[in-house]
Amino acid sequence: MPNRLERARELLPPATHYRLVRGALALTLGISLGMHVVVAAALVAPRTRPAPLDPEPELAGATFELPAPETAELASGSFSEGLEAHEALGSAASSPAEADAPARPTRPPVGATRAARSTHARAPSQGAANTNTSEASSGSAAAPALYGAVGERSATDLATAFTRGFPQAASADRAWVAAPLGSAGEADVILTLDDSGHLENASVVGSPSPALASAIRRTLALIKGRTFVAKGKITKLSLAAKVSADAVHDGLHGDVFAIGGSFAGGEGNAFFALAIGRRIDVRVRLR
Repeated sequence: MPNRLERARELLPPATHYRLVRGALALTLGISLGMHVVVAAALVAPRTRPAPLDPEPELAGATFELPAPETAELASGSFSEGLEAHEALGSAASSPAEADAPARPTRPPVGATRAARSTHARAPSQGAANTNTSEASSGSAAAPALYGAVGERSATDLATAFTRGFPQAASADRAWVAAPLGSAGEADVILTLDDSGHLENASVVGSPSPALASAIRRTLALIKGRTFVAKGKITKLSLAAKVSADAVHDGLHGDVFAIGGSFAGGEGNAFFALAIGRRIDVRVRLR
């Protein structure tokens, strides 16, 4: 091989030899420069994302509305019930392990709940109606119709008015100062009302003491101008009075120290205390 190169140099003239060397050097430099330019361009040029294989769909075109169903309007209760049934079937199919679990209570349909409430509010049950009817019947049987000034706001019960008025009228009677201790007698007071509720007639029977008889007259004079109601046209009151010692009062605070009267449930009590150390109690019963 070296022999061939040496022979080629000997055959070629010097000028031709230099031209070949320069051409080879220029070709080598050009190739090297081109490779550097390509590498630099690859490093400097921006990186672009590759296009996706499946491009995303574009929303385009005219809008449209779905036609209304041809069936009749669904009630809100039926729709809710069907939706809950569909969800129950879907959950049972998706989770077989839950098939053995206890069933969960389902909510009643909205429409059914409202309908049930409105029906319950408008139409009471038969049992409630019977209960109300029986209560009304028992109430009417327990409370008989009143007689006298029924409906008047100023009218009061006759037995109550007599019991409360007795200590007010009797406490001012001087007959109780001389009354002996012990029983003050018993008496029946018969009171008659007219249709307007006014006291039409009054009579006293029995064995009252003078002080008790005087107290009854004073009480009737005090209440006779009022209007009353009673359980009937005639009212009979049974009175029993007694006088007892009252050591608490010493006479330094007036003639009358205590006074009161009440009547309820067909029975009542009235009392008053005097400064001389006496207390008068009267029991009133409706007969």
